[in-house]
Amino acid sequence: MVRKLGVIGYGKMGSALVNGAIKAGVLSAEMTGVYELSPERQVAAQKAGLSLLSDLGELQNYDSILLATKPKEIPKILDRLKWCMVEGKAHYISIAAGIKINTYLSRLGQNARVTRVMPNIAASVNQAASVYIHSKAVTKADREFVSSFLKGVGMAISIEEESLIDTITGISGSGPAYFFLLMDIMVKAGVDAGIPEDLARTLVSQTCLGAGSMARESSDRLVDLIRAVASPGGTTEEALKVMESRGISKIIYDAIVAAIEKSKKMNYS
Repeated sequence: MVRKLGVIGYGKMGSALVNGAIKAGVLSAEMTGVYELSPERQVAAQKAGLSLLSDLGELQNYDSILLATKPKEIPKILDRLKWCMVEGKAHYISIAAGIKINTYLSRLGQNARVTRVMPNIAASVNQAASVYIHSKAVTKADREFVSSFLKGVGMAISIEEESLIDTITGISGSGPAYFFLLMDIMVKAGVDAGIPEDLARTLVSQTCLGAGSMARESSDRLVDLIRAVASPGGTTEEALKVMESRGISKIIYDAIVAAIEKSKKMNYS
């Protein structure tokens, strides 16, 4: 189902979701309006065929509103929406980390229709991993739109416990950056050993894609998939020995825990 979507904030994540959904055909550029203060992002939105909104009050004309600004800006925006929107008319979709549904209800009204989403940047290539949870007042039509919208940009899973989102933020929300870091290291190692950079990046990207597909489709445990590649006395085993001797597992584990704890501490109520 195609809805009129108003977007507040057309930064990296907001544009990734919107452009990915348009590419998938679950969102219409002609029916999407963007409220964005950055001139550079305004130009980007216009190039994508989206309408520019000059005032938050214009969001009255849209069925759903995607809140895609920085988390610290959300409370101020909610206060403005409270006064310029008819209560209960619009459905709000938030991708802001660290802001719970109760914050939206306390500022927009206890019967506000709110969906909280944790997506990731891979929405721009329709490969996002997203989870979402609804407030009680969200309608069947709202739910259908969210499901269609998010599945159009990748995988989407509905959850029942909002507390899970902080952990998911540290794993899949921030996750693409972890893989980009590893890929960058692999590319640099290849270049230093004499492989052209474009070839190294192509091989590393495809290797990452293939490993991800295997992990998702195989019923084997991940440790068993590692063993399937790491033949005794071979090159993979040698690489893994170095990684473990330097404590790579603990470093990565601790880093992800730090991201999760940061998400828990973010509370812009």
